[in-house]
Amino acid sequence: MTASPDSSARTGPGAGAILAAAVWLVLGPRAALADDASGPADAAPTVAQDFQFHCAACHGADGRGDGPVARTLKIEPPDLTRIAERRGGTFPEDAIFEMIAGSSMPISHGTREMPVWGDLFVGETLDSSVSLEEAQEAAAEVTERIRRLVKYLETIQIRK
Repeated sequence: MTASPDSSARTGPGAGAILAAAVWLVLGPRAALADDASGPADAAPTVAQDFQFHCAACHGADGRGDGPVARTLKIEPPDLTRIAERRGGTFPEDAIFEMIAGSSMPISHGTREMPVWGDLFVGETLDSSVSLEEAQEAAAEVTERIRRLVKYLETIQIRK
């Protein structure tokens, strides 16, 4: 991620970021999916729903880093359509999976503004469940959900 030119003047999340987080905490992802005519609120979300609900506020509906919350962040969200371009023409599936899951953030880089979606997805999947079997099923579901997001990001890459 690169810092925006005026990011040094930013000291914390703006009102927009706080409002977006508050709305998410109050409504939650299942409420957003409940209005979808394609199925019940407890159905697995589609990759389009996941992207729009979890990513578009910062990265924009088309993934270009220009979502409505982007300007309130300390670090400018990257243009997700240019991941491969920034990596010499290769789309790094494993690295993107780890970034979304939250397993690739070295402590030496400090904190991250991007939520750890893997943890959140596990919480959604388990809800109030605690059995080992349900935890294993949740892990498989979350892995698949993140894998679908990675594949989606690969499809929106700008190719030269």
